[in-house]
Amino acid sequence: MTKSPQTYLDRPPVYPAQITSSADLRCNLTDTLQTLLQKTNHTLITPPKPIPNCETFLNSLKTHVNIYQASMSRQFAADLPADIEQTALKDEPKDWFIKTADFGDDFDRVLQHRDGEFTQLLEDIARYHQIFQQGYDKIILLRPSTYTGYDIQLTAAMQCLGYTKEQFQFIVIQPIKLHAFHKPTQELHPIPEIASEELIKAIGMDALRWHSFRVPLTGVAPINLSTAGQPTPKDSFYRVKSTHARCCLLLHQAHQQGIIQLNTADNWQIAPTPMSLAECVWEDANAATLANQVQATPKVLQQSADEIAPHLLCQHLEAVSEICDRWFKSLTLTPLDCALLLATKQTIFDSLENILGIKAPETTQAE
Repeated sequence: MTKSPQTYLDRPPVYPAQITSSADLRCNLTDTLQTLLQKTNHTLITPPKPIPNCETFLNSLKTHVNIYQASMSRQFAADLPADIEQTALKDEPKDWFIKTADFGDDFDRVLQHRDGEFTQLLEDIARYHQIFQQGYDKIILLRPSTYTGYDIQLTAAMQCLGYTKEQFQFIVIQPIKLHAFHKPTQELHPIPEIASEELIKAIGMDALRWHSFRVPLTGVAPINLSTAGQPTPKDSFYRVKSTHARCCLLLHQAHQQGIIQLNTADNWQIAPTPMSLAECVWEDANAATLANQVQATPKVLQQSADEIAPHLLCQHLEAVSEICDRWFKSLTLTPLDCALLLATKQTIFDSLENILGIKAPETTQAE
């Protein structure tokens, strides 16, 4: 049996009072990644406590082959006499270095300055070393778009301690870019950033989450304020919601016509119990395509989690919605069709509500 990966998601907390830009707001929405990982074969463990003591940790490293004490790094001393540390610099105060230059860094980095002050690098490698010691296999580090780049230093330092750079994944979350439709020119135009509260009020939190996840986290998330959160087919989120609502409505119609018995109080069960989609034979090409698409959902979820890419799930839901809408045009309600309607409805509902954190009302009226 394959061991479930033990993953640590390092997501710096963003409190409401600290959200001053769309970049901060988008970072705050990444709480859904924890759900995405937990819904697949990743195991998220509670962050380790207490925070490791830097002095104790450094003392344990002082005999390590990749740790040394000197007045200057090896790179700066390279052009000086070989015995410079034992002669001219003998009585000079010294720093503690780690040999990050051996693993792709520009030069060795300081862990403790000569005045006794510990560096951020030491604090980080002490914490991540402790995390790996507690059974984690991988650390995913989410960072805001203002992040200046620290991954080479950190992963090189961890490689000095015997870890691999593949055990770390840095994801720099890019901001939201707002646009609006300008009627006189009939074109989309960029608009200045607005306060987070105003943005949420304008399009709603559900639409904001959807459009934030719809593109890769490492790319700018465009939001059209003229359509986002509005009941218009031009909006991808509205199309997906409408497909879900239509599935609900058609299942209720089938129940009213006596084609199936529908129980919405118990996780939307229908009778007679439908066959699994894999066993069904479809005469309609769109139905066959839709069934394959719905059955591919677990694979898409796994890929989304492995790549930390919720946009893959959003794209999957859009594809399900598009195929479903084509199928609706030729749909005649039968027990077999109801099985596919129910599977499609549950796929959209579970993905939105239970993973992306977006409401998907189970209505009996068309939107």
